[in-house]
Amino acid sequence: MQVYIPIAIAITCFILYALDRRSNQEPIDWFSALKVTVLGGAMAGGVSFAVTSTEIAEVVKNIQPELPQVQEMFVGVPTF
Repeated sequence: MQVYIPIAIAITCFILYALDRRSNQEPIDWFSALKVTVLGGAMAGGVSFAVTSTEIAEVVKNIQPELPQVQEMFVGVPTF
């Protein structure tokens, strides 16, 4: 599943770029199209990895018991 999302977003980015260039009657700049496609796919891959990764859930479970101690630092009135 994580592989399909970046590929779909990359194809969508290319199609939108091509449609934008065609609507302005300008030729497609293939280097810019490549940059938009690759960066769009890479960003989508990073987001999909962060959202669907089980490793992140394990890290949060390990940090969760320590949260009450951290929150105690912010209770009270600051004195200067």
